[in-house]
Amino acid sequence: MSELGKGLLTAIFLLYCFATAFGLAALKLDSDRAAKLLLRARQTILAAAGLSIVVLVLLTAAFLTDKFSTAAVAQYSSTKLPFFYKISAVWAGSAGSLLLWSAIMFLLFALRLPGKIQNFGTTFDAAALSIGSVVCLAFSALLAFVARPFAITSVPLVEGMGLNPLLQNFWMVIHPPLLFVGYSAFLVPFVIALACVLSGKIEDTVLYKQLRWWLLFGVCFLSLGIATGARWSYVELGWGGYWAWDPVENTSLLPWFVAVAALHSIAGMRVADRFRRWTVILGPVPFILCLVATFATRSGVLTSLHSFQSSPLSVMSSALLALIGCCFLLWLVCVIRCCLWTIAPSQQSRFYLDKSEILFWANVTLVFTAAVIGGATFWPVIWKVISSSSSGLAPTPKFYNAVISLAGIVWAFLLGLASLSYLPRKRPVFTLKVLVCCAMGLVCFGIFRLSEKHLLMSLPCGICAFSFTAIFLKLSHRLKTAGKVAGEIAHLGLLLLVVAAGFSWGEQSVQTQLTKGEKITLGGYEFIYDSFKHQLSQEIPQAGPEIIVWKKGLKKTLWPHTNLHPPSADSGSEPQSASEVAIHTGLLEDIYVSFDGIGSDGGVIITAKIKPFMSWLWLAAALIIAGVALTAFGGKRNRLLPPISDT
Repeated sequence: MSELGKGLLTAIFLLYCFATAFGLAALKLDSDRAAKLLLRARQTILAAAGLSIVVLVLLTAAFLTDKFSTAAVAQYSSTKLPFFYKISAVWAGSAGSLLLWSAIMFLLFALRLPGKIQNFGTTFDAAALSIGSVVCLAFSALLAFVARPFAITSVPLVEGMGLNPLLQNFWMVIHPPLLFVGYSAFLVPFVIALACVLSGKIEDTVLYKQLRWWLLFGVCFLSLGIATGARWSYVELGWGGYWAWDPVENTSLLPWFVAVAALHSIAGMRVADRFRRWTVILGPVPFILCLVATFATRSGVLTSLHSFQSSPLSVMSSALLALIGCCFLLWLVCVIRCCLWTIAPSQQSRFYLDKSEILFWANVTLVFTAAVIGGATFWPVIWKVISSSSSGLAPTPKFYNAVISLAGIVWAFLLGLASLSYLPRKRPVFTLKVLVCCAMGLVCFGIFRLSEKHLLMSLPCGICAFSFTAIFLKLSHRLKTAGKVAGEIAHLGLLLLVVAAGFSWGEQSVQTQLTKGEKITLGGYEFIYDSFKHQLSQEIPQAGPEIIVWKKGLKKTLWPHTNLHPPSADSGSEPQSASEVAIHTGLLEDIYVSFDGIGSDGGVIITAKIKPFMSWLWLAAALIIAGVALTAFGGKRNRLLPPISDT
């Protein structure tokens, strides 16, 4: 099986070599001969994608059948691992996760780009196919010659080391595949945007429709990947709640910001031609940022809880850095050529709810936020390069919270203005609606100020109330006119996310040691240590304190505990413990209790937290994903796309 897998990976590499050669040759030939070469190239790409799926199935079969002669199986699986987690163990390591990402990317590129985006001239087809094939060629080379998912163990084994207990969680099973679908989808906008510039097809509106759909597809799955990863972080002890501003978390967020900015640029092309330049410049960036996120995960250049063990000087790190550099140079060529375009001048505006200006500042805010978070994430590396010192101060979570809170306030305000700008301007009805929105914002601001809330909390609440009202008015108008409401659903989710995330930072927390019968009070709740419970679940010992949480109208027993996973027979490793938090979810707040160990006097050490508006946060994520999915898949693709003006 291992030899077959290695042979197929080599075959995939050779097929992409041929596809790249066909695409580059087609750029130099006349239309008829180029079309024949491109047909051969498409067939070659389809064959390579099919083989990549076969390779992924082979590696999965090796895990399911306990082929411990394969190094990846020996390192991440065991005979005692449940079937469900044996499948997820396939992408638990660096090689398996890269194979999963590559297979998804090869498949999406093969099934969508070569077959669907055509009839735009052989120059565009050849450029698009060549660019995509070169990227796929690089990934196939990484798989065949660097990652080597079918590498053989040096010593025969009858048992594996098993999967990290922290990864034996439902959310972590589905998080990587969803994330990789989003990452893979961004290859198509990267290819389309660059091919548009290189082939001179910047005036073809159908290409922008394709670009928009693939950005929506990528944002949808990337949102799902981020949300499931955040949920995993929330239920696993020691991962900073749902978001710890870990470097790997941050780098996965960057392509989301830029992709959303690119989508707003495409929407802005209806009202101002200058957004065409924004669109072509921003379109390729999400895929480049996905490569950066992969480099951060696999290179070890940043200290992260999520990264694979590697070295910045390893072959994998160097190859990824070279790929990022090549993609960046291609994008830079795109930017330079975009700067030479002649853009139709926009009409002068008094900035009275002007859609063009609102979209412009929305883009500026999104790109600026991504730039600040990205710069802060890589600041330790930048400082080390500048000063030749490793003592650079890394930004704290407070810095990131301040940046995202300020950006959230701006987004909320712009969402309200954008919603009002889409309403009919018939006076005095329109003026009355604007006054209602302002009044709701002022009332909410006044209520929070009278309740002695800080100005920095009262002001965002007032702005969010203003924007919520405006969005509901726009939603009502769309429903009356049988308009599409998917965008409003996503915007409501984003606004709710700003509110929930803002309030969730005001959590209350205490770590304490309790003896039986002793209690503490936090946020109006009493936490009472009732008893210490032991049980055996699927041959895994579990132990932890039972904590009674009491408040008027609520009495709940929570059991934070530790799972003790036995060592593998041949691995010689120590038993692994994994803590499981206990969570009681409420409408306005979650009660979150973790078991931290046994004290010197025999008491239990626990951490109790009151986390406000967590349910709202998950609802917000669901609304964003639903809104984006409805926009992308809710009807015929051409009908979902905005009319793009060339003037």
